Amino acid sequence: MRRSLLGLLTVAMFAVMFSSFGVVSAAASTTEECKIPTEEEEFTSRHFSDENCEKESGAEGKYHTTLIPGDSILRTTKTSPIVLRAEKLAKPLEIACEEYGGTKTVSNYKEEEKRGFKGEGSIELSGCVVQEPTVRRTVSSTIDTVQLELASEDLKEVQRTLFVPKEGTKIASFTIEGGECPVAGSYTIEGKLRSQTVTIHTEEFGAKTGSEMFISKEIPIYWEWIYHEVTKANGKQIVRELP
Repeated sequence: MRRSLLGLLTVAMFAVMFSSFGVVSAAASTTEECKIPTEEEEFTSRHFSDENCEKESGAEGKYHTTLIPGDSILRTTKTSPIVLRAEKLAKPLEIACEEYGGTKTVSNYKEEEKRGFKGEGSIELSGCVVQEPTVRRTVSSTIDTVQLELASEDLKEVQRTLFVPKEGTKIASFTIEGGECPVAGSYTIEGKLRSQTVTIHTEEFGAKTGSEMFISKEIPIYWEWIYHEVTKANGKQIVRELP
């Protein structure tokens, strides 16, 4: 009986050692792609090969991911309506945009036991219209950010991506025109933008994702939408590990 128990413990120890080889901690802030790993690639430990990882939404079950190569270019797309809100102007302002695009160059890194990712890129919003106030007005049809630096941020319950201007404080700008519009004028968005993970494939911008953005220096503005990313090289779905 003792020999049998000892044998079982020995087998279990070897199994753990083998399964841990080349495995990325599931709680690490890493950028990964859906892919069956080769022997040389690091991969997530709690998932196994499954077509669910290729789904843009509703991914369930087991799946495999590997770390993206350094300086990978990611293409971003939206999965929900795009809204910009500023509620403390003369009248509440709401801008809706049809498309969210842009590219990022992202690399994973490891510093001692800490893992994360960093990179830079820009965000492109197009087909923008003012929804509130409802008086006659027009807005810049495209709202593009300056070049932004991005970096992972770990919270206990979620993971976030921080975006800050590579130079200065300006994130983007837009102009609203209309003689009768109470919020007509040119606006510069400054501060910090943050998104946070929703599912393995999606991240969101919103009023509660930690962004610190302002127009006219002191009026908060929020960006609200959900997005996902794919690798530009092969169109593989991007995964960000959840705690």
